[in-house]
This record gives sequence, C-alpha cells and structure tokens, in this order.
Amino acid sequence: MPDSQIPTPALALLGAASAAVVAAWGGALMRPSSVPERDVRAMSDDGLVRVIEAVAALSRVAGSLQTRLAAELDDRCSGITGDDLAKTRGCTTPERLIAQLTTGRYVDAARFVAVGRATASRSSFTAEPLPPKRPALARALHDGVLGIDAAEVIRRFLDRVELRADPEELAASEAFLVERAPVVGVDGLGLLVKRLEARLDPDGVKPREDELRARRGLRIWQDRAGMVNVRGAFDPVNGAVVTAAIDALVGTELHRARDARARDARAPRPSETEDDQATAETRTIAQLNADALTDLARHTLGCAEVPTLRSVTVVVRADAEALAAGQGAASIDGIEQPVSLETVRELITTAGVSPMLVGRGEHPLRLGHSARLFTPAQKVALAERDGGCAWPGCHRPPSHTEAHHIRWWGRDTGATDLDNGILLCSHHHHRVHDDGWTIRIHDGHSWFTPPAHLDPEQRPRPGNRAMPPTLNRYRSMRASAVA
Repeated sequence: MPDSQIPTPALALLGAASAAVVAAWGGALMRPSSVPERDVRAMSDDGLVRVIEAVAALSRVAGSLQTRLAAELDDRCSGITGDDLAKTRGCTTPERLIAQLTTGRYVDAARFVAVGRATASRSSFTAEPLPPKRPALARALHDGVLGIDAAEVIRRFLDRVELRADPEELAASEAFLVERAPVVGVDGLGLLVKRLEARLDPDGVKPREDELRARRGLRIWQDRAGMVNVRGAFDPVNGAVVTAAIDALVGTELHRARDARARDARAPRPSETEDDQATAETRTIAQLNADALTDLARHTLGCAEVPTLRSVTVVVRADAEALAAGQGAASIDGIEQPVSLETVRELITTAGVSPMLVGRGEHPLRLGHSARLFTPAQKVALAERDGGCAWPGCHRPPSHTEAHHIRWWGRDTGATDLDNGILLCSHHHHRVHDDGWTIRIHDGHSWFTPPAHLDPEQRPRPGNRAMPPTLNRYRSMRASAVA
C-alpha cells in the first residue's frame, strides 16, 4: 500500500467506528429486511440499543475530526501562513466559512473552532512542538470518549477560571470533568462546573450570591380568565427553604397514595369499589406543587387543617476547617449554586436548617441489623459520598432519594451501616430491585453492574458521587473499575 494510502490514527479510528456501526446494524436485525427503510423496525430491543451506542460513538469521532479541521482552517485564516482562506472564499470569518461548508449554524461552527484551538497541538516561537492547551480534554475528545457538546462546556469553564485558579488545581479540575462527563452527561456537567468554580474561585462566591439575591422577586397577578398567576425567582438560600417545604408536602401525598395502593393489593376491596377513579389520586406534580403552596399559605394564616409535614431539614454542607478559617464555599442539598461561608454562619442558628461539617459529627452511623431504616444522620453522610441519587447519570438531589440496603436487609440480612447503604431515587431504586442490578462500594465509590440480559459483558458502571474533597489530591483518589 502506498504511504499516501496508509490511514492515519484519526482515520483508522473513524474507520473502526464506522465498521462498528455496520456490524451492530447487521447483528441487530431479527430478520432480513428487503426494504432498507424498514431495517430499524426489524431490530431487536437490545440490537437497537447497541446500534444507537455505535452511531453515537461514530458521531463523537467525526466531531473530533471536525474540531481538528476547524482549528487548521482557523490558522489558515490568520494571514500568517498565506492568504486568508475565509476571505478568498467570500466569508468574513473562519466560522462563517465552516457554517457555509457544513450548512450548519454559526454557533456550532464557533464551537468547533474554539474546542479545536484548545485541543490542537501547538508550536513555540522557535517552532518547537508543544502539547495542547487542554491535554486531558484533547485525549478524551480525540479518542472518541467525549462529544463536542461536553468538550465545549469543559473548555468554557476552564477558560473562565484560568486566570484566578492555581494551575495544579486547574489541571485536576480538567481531569475530573473529563472522567465524569461520560457518566453524568452534558446536563450533569453544569452542576459539577458550579461546584468546581466555587472551589477554584472562592472569592467570587459571595459576589455571585449577592447578585442572585438582588435578582429575587415574586409577581402575583390575575389574568382575564380569572386565574391567579404566580411567577418568581429565589436566591439559592431562600429557594432551598421554599423547595424543601413544597417537596415535603408533595412527597407526603405521593407516599400516601403509594401506601394506599400497597394496602389495596394486600386486601382487595369489594368489586364495586375496585379501581374507583373517584377516590384515586389524579393530580399532576404541577397541581400537587400548587396545592402544597396553598396549604402553606393557609397554615400561615392560622388554618388548622394542613397536611402533616414529614421531618424536613435543609442541609448545608461545609468543610469544618474551611469554615473555621473563613475560606472556601458551601453547598445546599438540592441547590446547584454554591453559597458563601458568611451565609453558612447566618444559617447555623436558623430553625430547620442543618449545617453538616465534613469530617465531624456525633451521631452513630453504624446500626448493624438492630434497625431497618437508615437514620437522618446516616442519610446526610451518604449524601456526602453520593451527592444525590448514585445511579449513573441521575441528577436527582438528596431530598429526592431513599437509602437502599446494598445487601438487602431481609433477604441478605444486610446491616444498616454506611458501607451497606446507597442513595437512590424511587425510580432507580425499583430498577435495582426489578432488573437485578448489583452494587459494590470500592474505595468509597459506587459501581453498578447490570444483569446479563441487559449487558452480556456485565461491565460495571461508575455511579454518581459528590465532589472530591481536595482537588489537588484528585489523581490519587481515582477509583479503578471493579471487576
């Protein structure tokens, strides 16, 4: 084969990804299809999932190549190496030319150029090769691990805090985000970015908090149809209190409906009242939220008829040493935006708000088999490890989760201890029980292994976890996959 026809590593990766799509497509068909357009309908369930994964991998590899090409095009539009390539083709900028060539949007072309510049190899003034500006991001992108959307979120964050962050902390943040992005997805990266920015730029937390507080507001008006409309925005602290109160009331109603269905299943009602829609809970979550806010208002006005509120606490998490030193930031369970330590000190004496000092505490966290239910203190400690629902990619906060026994309390005589507990939202709690997933805790991190009927290879998936306590020790804390 002539040297010009030998595929480069990038093209070899593209060819392998394309071949994987073809193989997955052929293996997914339960029966030959004479009409190509009907191939998708002829796929098995598992085959359809495998094809989607293969096409997504191909898309990531293609996106990586587009960023490399965009970076090179940007260089050739600088005028340094010759004529401005964009202007010779009638475009004012390289982004305009890329948008024209791809028949895409300008914003997408700009993203290709920006990510390409951050992940492309560089040269010094003496023409010596230099590594990419974001080496970890470049490796993950060029290996097809990350998509362009996730890469752009990480790039923008790193560029935003670069001038204010310690270089070692910045590199550790890059590695952490690159590792977690395939698990939490683009949406989950937003939460991680907010927490990391508070750590890398703690002096900026208080100004951002003050800005959000200044933007708070609530409007109440009546429309022409006679409905009373409410529209508002709350700063993180006040929003956490409002959210916790409404969630608790709604949760009480949902638990009541679930318990009623369980009782009916154990003791069937007379046939004439079975499936009585007149008494069934038919409200939507939005309607339950509206009713909960109304109940809170009635309670404030002195009405004695208010639904029983389950024990509710707004948990504020802060590092004890940082709080004593007056440096750093804190977080509120269920709220993405970090808050300043000044706010934590104000909240410590507030009723219904519980500060959690990391590494401290006097509540017993090991109950063995003497108690079935996890205590509130244990759930707070589990949230410190899992960050919320531990299921890979789930974004539900701790207030929307239940403590699950990894080794079941009844079937496996599992203990009610931290090393046997994990936080799961109700949906994923049922998935674990119904589908037969197994969970292991290794080095303080959770791993979810699917049953063979969902993944014949039974590859462990890393679960969600809270932010690492100290980013400059992050590399030593990375968990290895559990076999």
